Amino acid sequence: MRTAMVRSAHALTPTVSRYLLTHPYGGEPLPAAEPGQHVTLRVGPRVKTFTVVATGPEGYELAVRNRHRGDRRDHLSPRLYAGAAVKVSAPAGRFTAGHPAAFTHFLAAGVGVNPVLAVLSGGRLRGWKLVYVDRGADEFPFLDRLRELARDQDGTVVTHDTATDGRPDWAAIVAAVPADGVVGVCGPPAMVAAVRTAVHEAPGERQLIADGPASGTAEVAESVEVECVKSGVTFEVTRHQPLLDALHRNGVAVPSSCRQGICGTCEIGVRSGRIDHRDEVLTDEEKAESGYMLPCVSRSIDRRLVLDV
Repeated sequence: MRTAMVRSAHALTPTVSRYLLTHPYGGEPLPAAEPGQHVTLRVGPRVKTFTVVATGPEGYELAVRNRHRGDRRDHLSPRLYAGAAVKVSAPAGRFTAGHPAAFTHFLAAGVGVNPVLAVLSGGRLRGWKLVYVDRGADEFPFLDRLRELARDQDGTVVTHDTATDGRPDWAAIVAAVPADGVVGVCGPPAMVAAVRTAVHEAPGERQLIADGPASGTAEVAESVEVECVKSGVTFEVTRHQPLLDALHRNGVAVPSSCRQGICGTCEIGVRSGRIDHRDEVLTDEEKAESGYMLPCVSRSIDRRLVLDV
């Protein structure tokens, strides 16, 4: 990693901010990047990967979702301010304007829309459709720009607000794609996995090209004994049952919203047990520590899980 500097920062939505990342004054330019590629930042003790949404002679522009603005565990946004020094990796990834696929449909959740924006900004696609999922009417970063591209390219943008519309039915959304369509999906691992399953099970020859964090490990326990310390409840849950649903069925009140691992509403503490994290909220180090989890999408690797709820 090399040292970079945050040149500017401003809010795009209540939870998403845009940062210009450049070389320190007098330092060497950052490695060349293409919009849609990923870079990994070390911000203080935190390590997290973000998408480059634009490039220029000065460096990279990043759109970053700051998890719970003002929350005591929001370790990123207080450290990303104009003049801050960070460590940045070389850019990587192929979901860019130069991607050769003839996409007809895009499915994106949260800041997973950033690579889609990069592909569409290349200007070579026509007649595409984007299903864009986020939480809250004042979210959906870059929605105006995407709608401009849709007007210019005979495209269609459909928004799905999980705060009012609930969890997306990915099987139904995929079924609406023509059987020979080319689908680009960008978002958290749980969403990508659900879309991949839907494409596999739907009739036809749809081509799926995925971008986003790697899927969780396959070694999750078949059945888990879950102890909820504060609630005094213990129950069993299988690997195919969302833990959040099991908590609610057993009377453990955990607030939730998006059910896609995007918003962070259902985050709970973990006292013991290794977690297969599939969310887009926790930082890489928080996932490694497994002190917290999002039960809407994440699973237990161990046979026993003790939660701080």
